[in-house]
Amino acid sequence: MKRHPSLHALSEHHHHALVQALLIRRAAGQSPRRRAAVRRVARDYLRFWQTTGRLHFREEEEVLLPALARHVALDTQPAVMRMLAQHAVIRARIEQLATSLAANRNLEPELTALGQLLHDHVRLEENQVFPRIEALLTENELRRLGHRLTRLHGDPRRRPRKPSRKRRTTAVRKR
Repeated sequence: MKRHPSLHALSEHHHHALVQALLIRRAAGQSPRRRAAVRRVARDYLRFWQTTGRLHFREEEEVLLPALARHVALDTQPAVMRMLAQHAVIRARIEQLATSLAANRNLEPELTALGQLLHDHVRLEENQVFPRIEALLTENELRRLGHRLTRLHGDPRRRPRKPSRKRRTTAVRKR
């Protein structure tokens, strides 16, 4: 589905969340001998959550939904209510995953449920919530909204280059 450019940043976040959901579901299906791989995927997902997932949820809740609320009562929008409920459940499952990881418990049931929930959550937003926002907000509102969203996974070609660590020295020739 073609997405309005102002929502591209959130859709890019969703792409990365779907990749994480796939990795989680694959790891959860591993044999018990692959417990280390399951734990690695859990740690990687928790890192992903800390670096990008939390910010993504905040932007949806603090930028996207207030813009929509200027047009409709959010509590009359079943997809929005489900989205917010899923945000709370995902946060709770992430906390439980972190606790289980620290306690060295079996992570497979939690990972399986979390992976499926992430997948379903992204599909809800992309297929129901975002089209509703695109239909109700004006072009100017969408553009202003886009300027307030973070590109968490931007094009590496657009990132500023890091200065080289090589020292510039003048070569001294020995004679």
